[in-house]
Amino acid sequence: MLMRHNKAGFSLLEMAIVLLIIGILMAAGLGALNVQISQRRWNETQQMLRAANEALIGFALSNNRLPCPADPTLANTAANAGKEARNGAGANAYRCSLVFGDLPWQDLGLPELDAWGGRLQYQLTTSTTGGAGSSYANDLAGRDDAGTPNCGSSAMKPCFTLATPGKIAVYSASRRDGLAVSAIKRIDDAAAVVFSGGPNGVGSSADELENRDAIADGSTPRFVQDTPDAEFDDLLTWLPTTILYYRLVSAERLP
Repeated sequence: MLMRHNKAGFSLLEMAIVLLIIGILMAAGLGALNVQISQRRWNETQQMLRAANEALIGFALSNNRLPCPADPTLANTAANAGKEARNGAGANAYRCSLVFGDLPWQDLGLPELDAWGGRLQYQLTTSTTGGAGSSYANDLAGRDDAGTPNCGSSAMKPCFTLATPGKIAVYSASRRDGLAVSAIKRIDDAAAVVFSGGPNGVGSSADELENRDAIADGSTPRFVQDTPDAEFDDLLTWLPTTILYYRLVSAERLP
């Protein structure tokens, strides 16, 4: 007598349902993973900005001045990449060659890139012109190797004083989620600002472009710091002159 065996199997419909469920679960898992990766990058870059501020103060304590920006056009294989761009002897001796550029990561002992692979940008209260002598007094990166006495070097006092004002302003964003809003002044006498271009790297909105046209802003450069939205994803921090001066006074570098 022949025995018949019923072999249970999946129909095409059942297979399609199983594959659909697997696809939904994978999509949900990948979405959660992407959110975690994005948040980690934000956190890492915010930590880098805090470290940059501390490194700037540490540099000032060691050298009695803030560093100049680094040349943003140099590849990381160039000899002076990540080092402050400063003039030698001449009409504007020892002044910064730039007022805005890359954070000098090599001079500060910091990583070159943020969590999205971009360099941190940096501006401070300085001047690329003005000659020598008393004109160094309002330059937080001032270094006078030819004056009497010298100033702005590790062995001498800063060229600036407690009365030297910071000249950088930071505002909130002028647009939020596609709508114009009133920008609020956060500070108008910062010694320096450092910022990351965020996930998109380059500025596209008006507020992001504001962070990249600081040279055109004249004697009071204006920057923007706010929570990220569809039009703005820069991360920015600033160094108040009050904090810088307090640390220098505590270390007996000022007055």
